[in-house]
Amino acid sequence: MFMKRIKALIFPLILVGTLVAAGCAKKSPDATGLVKLTDRVYAMVASGPTAAEGLGANSGFVAGDDGVLVIDARYTPQLANDLLKAIRSVTSAPIRYVVNTHYHPDHSWGNMVFKAQGAVIVARPETRDALLKYSPAYLEFYKERSADVYELLRDVRITAPDTTFGDETEIDLGGVKVALRYFGPAHTAGDCVVIVPKDKVAFVGGLLSNGYHPNMGDPGADFDKWIAARDRLRASKFAYVVPGQGKVCGAAELAAESRYIATIRNQCEQDIRKMVPLEQAVSTIVIPGAETYLQPNLLPFNVQAVYRREMMRVVQPDFAIDLPAEFQIADGGGTAKLGFIRWAAELKEGSLEIDTQWKVTSSREVIVQDVADVVARYSKTGNVDMKIEGSKRIDVGGEKAIASYGSWALKSAAGIPGRGVWTWTLVIRGDKIYSIRLVADAGGDRKGALENLAYLEKLASTFRIKPRAS
Repeated sequence: MFMKRIKALIFPLILVGTLVAAGCAKKSPDATGLVKLTDRVYAMVASGPTAAEGLGANSGFVAGDDGVLVIDARYTPQLANDLLKAIRSVTSAPIRYVVNTHYHPDHSWGNMVFKAQGAVIVARPETRDALLKYSPAYLEFYKERSADVYELLRDVRITAPDTTFGDETEIDLGGVKVALRYFGPAHTAGDCVVIVPKDKVAFVGGLLSNGYHPNMGDPGADFDKWIAARDRLRASKFAYVVPGQGKVCGAAELAAESRYIATIRNQCEQDIRKMVPLEQAVSTIVIPGAETYLQPNLLPFNVQAVYRREMMRVVQPDFAIDLPAEFQIADGGGTAKLGFIRWAAELKEGSLEIDTQWKVTSSREVIVQDVADVVARYSKTGNVDMKIEGSKRIDVGGEKAIASYGSWALKSAAGIPGRGVWTWTLVIRGDKIYSIRLVADAGGDRKGALENLAYLEKLASTFRIKPRAS
């Protein structure tokens, strides 16, 4: 498409990290590799953020008299086997269970190694469902676009949890009990916390990244409940907190990540109200205290995620359009009186966009020239040549609205090939005028692009003003 966008990924495909991690509290083990926390509890702390190091993802295990419980199975078969060797350096007890704290590949793709050892894999149902839904696409991405990483993952066989649990359950390993707790959707929809009550140790998975930028882009994430979950963990006063990424730490790091999320949300909200384009926001928003965090590529990813998640709440548009789940917010900003929202979808049939802008007006009628003038101004100031090929009327909320239509092509200065078709209409509802731009392409196939445009026009017919709250 001709709009510059940051392509959305649910699990960011992190290949390298370049910065130095922030330190943990002094009372916590400042180490990577196998870290002994108590006589029965061990953490396997990743040495760094590269794919070979597991993208920074931690794991661990609890050794009981009757068996071992593993927390998170790591990213690659090699890393999972390294964890297995570490377990065997401590105990010969059978590996009874593997708990996936959440579904992301760096925490779950080693499941196959422990399944072969006879372990029962345990997780929340949301984790099981998401692992099966998203993992094949992630593997295919690596296969097509990152040969070096795919070599590490070539032998991965997606292995789903065998059983799921509700809000809490307890597992007796003989001499030590382990509690599994679910505090609601947070980092993902199905985050599980693994607690060893006797030793006051908590493995919190994606609820905490210590010295790493957190991943805020999962579709199941709930920012408010994420902060609330960390508040509950802080109140428990654990001796050790094993984060999903970074070194073992304590309550201070839980508070620091809550501040991170609150800060990025506040900054994004301000930028949304000021109609700061997302492309600009991702390059200007900074989080104080996070300057040295690893995986800095996650910061722009997180800004995009917050823009997408918070847009409707902040802007509060007075209209609705029935859009399929494939359409995600690509940009936007403003208030109910003046603003814009752009939705985009990348489908196998091509790229599609719906851009809606609104402002207060004293006009009571739209004529063809009004639409043509808007198109001309856009073409003059942007990086797109917009050719008007005609005018027509399209259904917008049950009324036939005047529209212009035509073709577009990126200007040569843009340096990116691209062309397609568009329809543009203006409608007046009450004291506001709404500009609705529909844009489609199909990889240069005009017939396919026109079919995509017809689909967008059908979606535009669902445009309607929301009923006023009583």
